[in-house]
Amino acid sequence: MKHNIIFYFSGTGNCLQATKEIAKSFVNCEIQSMSKNGYQLDKEYDTVGFVYPTYFQGIPLQVHKFISQLNIHNNSYVYSITTYGSMAGNALAQVKKLLAVKDVTLDYGAKLVMFSNYVVMYNMSEKVKEKTEKPMELIQPIIDDIKHRRTNKVPNGVPPLNWYYKLRVRSVPSKDKHFSVSDDCISCGICKKVCPVKNITLDKNNKPVFNHHCEQCVACMQYCPKRAINYKQLTQKRRRYRNPTITHQELFENNNS
Repeated sequence: MKHNIIFYFSGTGNCLQATKEIAKSFVNCEIQSMSKNGYQLDKEYDTVGFVYPTYFQGIPLQVHKFISQLNIHNNSYVYSITTYGSMAGNALAQVKKLLAVKDVTLDYGAKLVMFSNYVVMYNMSEKVKEKTEKPMELIQPIIDDIKHRRTNKVPNGVPPLNWYYKLRVRSVPSKDKHFSVSDDCISCGICKKVCPVKNITLDKNNKPVFNHHCEQCVACMQYCPKRAINYKQLTQKRRRYRNPTITHQELFENNNS
């Protein structure tokens, strides 16, 4: 039997939704979160995919770490899909470079626009249904390419965007120092469950504590049922978003499986 695997990174569920849609096209396909470090493939796979969001014109730090540590065979068909809200930047080029270090070719790369949800920077669209259904239409040609193992040339990236990315991500892990937790917190622990990098622990009163290896996926803010987590004084009145097809429990289970 042929074996296929897709690695994904997801905060608010967008990339998990895309991953599940791709997986449906295979008879036998495993899904694995990139939230873990040191993951190793225990067999050869016919296809290996990576699905992740674009952060600061590049890839999440955890995605960089995960792929850097992953053992992968060059005889697999390898593809990469980055989701984005406005610009995909160098997110494909960075994965191509990480794989090249391992003498592995990125056979196919694609960009998929999805609901833009970095609430720290802006208020989000009210058109949730429309903007979450459309990507599942746009992904179908990508899935067809993957099923037929088509290849394309992934560009090497734009140098100024690499500079911008490096400038921005150096401060990302500690940006959680600007998070606050209001008295509306009900100590449900959902924020801890949905964090894809286990950056949140709970104190003796079951209130969230942020441990400064944040990815700025802001899943903690988006999934908080009481909107008790906020960034500085910027987000209190802004809308919240989580992919309507993905529950916090599913994110938790996949990140810990």
